[in-house]
Amino acid sequence: MGMSFKVAPGVRVRASSRGISAGVGPRAARVHVGSRGVGVSTGVGPLSAHSHLGGGRKSTRSAAVGPASRGPTKASMRARERELREAEHQADQERLAAIERKLVSAHAQIFPAAARVELPPPDDVDPDPIRADLEEKAGISELVVSTGGGEQPPLAAAPEPVDRYALMREHRRLRRAGIPIWGVRDRIDAAATADQESEKAAVTETERRLEAQGVEQNRLDDLWERLGQARAQVADELTLAMAAESERREAERKSEQARLDEEWECLRRNDPAVTIAALEQAFADNEAPAAPIDCEGEHVTVVMEFPSPEAIIPERKPARTPTGRATLKKRTKTETNDLYLRALGSNVLATVKEAFAVAPGTQVVQILVIRRETESKQANQWVAIFVGEFDRVHYENASGSRDPAEALRGATEASLNLKGQSHQVAPLDLTKREGLEAVLEQVASGLNE
Repeated sequence: MGMSFKVAPGVRVRASSRGISAGVGPRAARVHVGSRGVGVSTGVGPLSAHSHLGGGRKSTRSAAVGPASRGPTKASMRARERELREAEHQADQERLAAIERKLVSAHAQIFPAAARVELPPPDDVDPDPIRADLEEKAGISELVVSTGGGEQPPLAAAPEPVDRYALMREHRRLRRAGIPIWGVRDRIDAAATADQESEKAAVTETERRLEAQGVEQNRLDDLWERLGQARAQVADELTLAMAAESERREAERKSEQARLDEEWECLRRNDPAVTIAALEQAFADNEAPAAPIDCEGEHVTVVMEFPSPEAIIPERKPARTPTGRATLKKRTKTETNDLYLRALGSNVLATVKEAFAVAPGTQVVQILVIRRETESKQANQWVAIFVGEFDRVHYENASGSRDPAEALRGATEASLNLKGQSHQVAPLDLTKREGLEAVLEQVASGLNE
C-alpha cells in the first residue's frame, strides 16, 4: 500500500514499499521515473496501461562457480621440483666455490711486520687512593668523628642550668624531717637554713658543671689540634708518596722498555731462542699447522703439516649444463691434483710470509711440508711432500695474485714429486738428504706419541 500526492501541476510523487517514483504529464500520457527505472503509462476512464523502458536497479547474480580446485598439477609440481634442484645446485656451487677460494688464497693475507715497541709514559698518579691510605694510617676518620665533622673547631656543650627550686625543696625536706607540723617556728627556721644550704649547693654545682665544660673543651681542643697535625702530615706525605709512585712507575716502564728493546735486538740478530718463540706464537692459529724447529745464522727451518687431497679437495666442482643451468661435475684426477698443488703452495707462501713478518732477522726460510698418508703402502705414515727455501727479497711481500704452484717450483733447493700425467703430489725420497730424513723421523716420532 502506498500514497500519492501532487507537488506541482502535472507532477505527482508516489511512495510505496517498492520505493519512490515521480510521474510527469497528464494521465493519458504520463512518464514515470523511480528506483525501478523509467516507464510510460496511459489511461482513459477506468482502464490504464504501463510499459517499462529500462534503467534503474539491476538484479545481480553470483558468478557461476567452476569446478572445485583439485590442487597443483603434475606440470606445476615438476616445475617446482626443477626450481628446488636449481636452487640446491646454486647453493652447492657457491659453497664449493668458497672452498676453492679459501684453499688457494691463504697467501693473500697481509701479515703486519714486527716493529720495535715503544711504551707510552706511565699514567698520572691518582692521589685519592694514596690519600685515603695515609688518612687511615693517621686515624683521621676517627678524629673527624670525635670533633663533630672536622670542618669547624669543636665547642663543648654549655652546662645545663642548676634547678635551684628542686635543690631548695630537697634541702627543706631533709631539714624538716622529724619536726612535727605544729612546730611552726622550728619549721620556719629549718626552711631558712635549708634555703641557705640549697643556694650554696646550687653555686657549687654550677661551678662543677662549668669546670666539666672546660675539661671537655680542653679535650676537644686537643683532638682538633691532633686532627690539624694529622692533616698536615698527610699532606706532606701525600706529596712524597705521589712522587715515589711516579718514580716507581717510570722505573717499571724503563725496565719493561729495556726488556722489549733487548727482545727486539734479539729478533733483529735472529737469536734462536727469541726467534723460535716468536714464530711459535705466530703459527699457533694457522690453518695449516706449522712449527719452527731450527734457527741458525739468518736461516730458519719450519715444518708444516698439510692434509691429504681426500681431506680437503671436494670431489665435485661447479659447472653448467649445455643449456646454462647450474650443476655439479666430478673433478678429474688432474683437476684434483692441480687444485691440491695450488692449495699446498698457497699455505706454504702464507707460512713463509708470516715468518718474514714476525722475524725481521730471518733472511731465508727453509720449509719442510709433511702429511700423513691415507692410501698406498705408506698409509698412516708421515711422509715429506715438499722441501724448499724462500728468501726475503722475493717472497716477503708475495701478492695474492702470485701463482702458488709456480712459487713451489721456483723455490731454491725445491723438491716436489709430481707423479704421472695427472701430476699427483707424491711423497719425496729423502734418503739422499740425511739431515731432512732425520728431521722427518724426529717429527714423526713426536706426532705419533
